[in-house]
Amino acid sequence: MDVVTIIGGSGRMGAWFAKFLEANGYHVVISEKKRKPVTHKPRKNRFRMAAHEDQTTSASDVILFATPTRVTRTLLGKFAARLPRTTLLVEISSIKEPIRPTIRTLSRKGAQILSIHPMFGPGAKNLQRKTVIIAHRPRHSANADKFISTLKSAGAEVVFCDLDRHDRIVAATLALPHLLNCVLVETLRRSGFSVEELRRLGGTSFRLQFLIAEAIYHESAENETSILADSKSSEKLFSLYLQQTDEILHMIRGKRRDQLTNRLRNDLPYLRRDKSFQMAYERFVAAVEASNRS
Repeated sequence: MDVVTIIGGSGRMGAWFAKFLEANGYHVVISEKKRKPVTHKPRKNRFRMAAHEDQTTSASDVILFATPTRVTRTLLGKFAARLPRTTLLVEISSIKEPIRPTIRTLSRKGAQILSIHPMFGPGAKNLQRKTVIIAHRPRHSANADKFISTLKSAGAEVVFCDLDRHDRIVAATLALPHLLNCVLVETLRRSGFSVEELRRLGGTSFRLQFLIAEAIYHESAENETSILADSKSSEKLFSLYLQQTDEILHMIRGKRRDQLTNRLRNDLPYLRRDKSFQMAYERFVAAVEASNRS
């Protein structure tokens, strides 16, 4: 049985991977600097807690880092320097830019590094129809092949994407939506409206958007900061977003309603490229109703 040590295994994503990998045939060891108990796992799972990371990682086939991005960057260099070249180092950072040079440098020196991005949160019950991006894959690594095969067998849609392209895509699919919701929450907080009043009087659009915002704020502030601040690709997209916001504000202030109407109409052809566009409103209503039942 392959041994996987999860660094930061008491965190929410670390605990998710611990449960998932144990269920798929790995012997899981948790290494947690703070030594806090693993609270995000069912009682039936019993993971060995490492007394000291040096004692367990040397015997591991796989080391998975469920740590903040900047911590992961340091740990990759530390472990790559002292572990056998056959040991697979798996990192799951949402933003790759801070660790991209480290991954490439260590890989050239022979380290086996698998860089993945699970496009789901720790609340996922399984991997059915969930996307996992592979941003960097080592060559000729049986451990990497097995790890990826485990994801696929569990139902994940595994998508291969290089490190550079990854951050450009994630700027649009992750960082920008998170920015929109962070601005939404801060605007509401400063507006003076109470959450209770907004919930009572808000319509379906507000309820679903606020649900997304609340879910985002369940993540750690450190992880959110990395998503928002650690990518130049995100900075460029944020600037474009602010430009669009400014243009719309000028239309509103200038009473240029026709321009605003035309802009909205001109956006439709872009959205209609999405094959599911016609069913968007029905799916939107269903999502709101489902959230109200829970």
